[in-house]
Amino acid sequence: MSLFFQRKFLPLFVLFQAGTINDNMLKNALIALVTYGGMILFSDSMPRDGLVATAALLFTLPFLILCTIAGQIADKVDRSTVLKWVKRAEVLIMIIAALGFYLESTYILAFSLFLMGAQSAFFSPTKNAVLPQWLEEKDLIKANGVLSGFQFFSILLGMIIGIKIVLMGPSLGSLSGPRMVACILLMLGLVGWYAAEKLPEAPAPDPLLKINYNPITSIISVLKTSFQHAPVLRPMLGIAWFYGFSNILILVLPVLVADILKYDASVLIYVLVASTVGILIGSLLCLILAKGKEARGLVAFGIVGVMLFTLDLYLNTDASNRTTLGNMDAFIADAGTLRFMIAIIGSSVCAGMYVVPLQAMAQRRSPNKVRARLMSAGSVLLNASVNIITFGLIGLSFTAMKPATPFLAIVIISAPVSLYAVYKFFKTYKEE
Repeated sequence: MSLFFQRKFLPLFVLFQAGTINDNMLKNALIALVTYGGMILFSDSMPRDGLVATAALLFTLPFLILCTIAGQIADKVDRSTVLKWVKRAEVLIMIIAALGFYLESTYILAFSLFLMGAQSAFFSPTKNAVLPQWLEEKDLIKANGVLSGFQFFSILLGMIIGIKIVLMGPSLGSLSGPRMVACILLMLGLVGWYAAEKLPEAPAPDPLLKINYNPITSIISVLKTSFQHAPVLRPMLGIAWFYGFSNILILVLPVLVADILKYDASVLIYVLVASTVGILIGSLLCLILAKGKEARGLVAFGIVGVMLFTLDLYLNTDASNRTTLGNMDAFIADAGTLRFMIAIIGSSVCAGMYVVPLQAMAQRRSPNKVRARLMSAGSVLLNASVNIITFGLIGLSFTAMKPATPFLAIVIISAPVSLYAVYKFFKTYKEE
């Protein structure tokens, strides 16, 4: 693909994927140490699924607080300069994380995860703002499809390393699983830094902008700006819901597999692989089907598919009577596995088809002068969605509700989104 031969895309692709692997490796390694490794995070009285959600919250809260300030900076300062400093900071954070893994300290790891959330707050709106600045409009959906598709592959890779390697015993002398993860984190941090230094210039669109460093008033300000740009706001709301239901799946699946279906970590990795490959397929299908257009039909088809496949997950997920964790052979032999995996993969493919056109719509419709601030408003909406859902899952962990209830929440919220997406598709189709 010609995009990979462009200096305006390849370094961004490399640093984005390296950072995505690091984010997810760090988060999932901490979750794995708590879920399977017997380590305690903050309290030994909190239910395990509540601990998983709490670990995720450490990443999303600083993102929510800082992303609007970051969006202002990315409109005032050369955007490639922002990306370079973000990647330099990531190397320092990885050194802190490596220390946490070396000492096997959940507190240092939690602190480094918090710092990665802050670092990502500066990266996300800058990346989304710089894409339309560097690429032609016809290449936007291709770039988003490639970035999003491989992003989920990188998420998967980070999950596998974080879950599998961190639980390994000592090997290669004194190099235990946590220390191996520490080495990989630092190496990828350096790769991202090197790629960032190769980025071309991206001149600031509003160098005279006065930055508001108050996170509360800056959030209010960028949200007001987003409401003044309704064509941009609508796809950003759709993207926020995508990350909302993705967060439910990411947080629920480890507990669902271990505590409800009662399978070991190998099955969890298999399910996560299938889900991520599904999103990758859905994202790449957009490159073929969208043909550079806004592709509202893919958005409608995708969210309806997510709703129906997730409904099937809710209706057909029952607790196992096993007293010990089953392995991969037991999972394959289970009569309900095929239907479960069809629902997982189907919902993931549809999710990929749903989100990629929305990302291109938001970027294409944003005026360059306020684009980073609008993208940071999207990040606020995204993280508000993720944090509300995370708090909800923490609360749900203390109740006696059916463990698959979060799947029902996806169905209920996706229903009106589906109706609106289908309505917009047919309305646009008639107008054309």
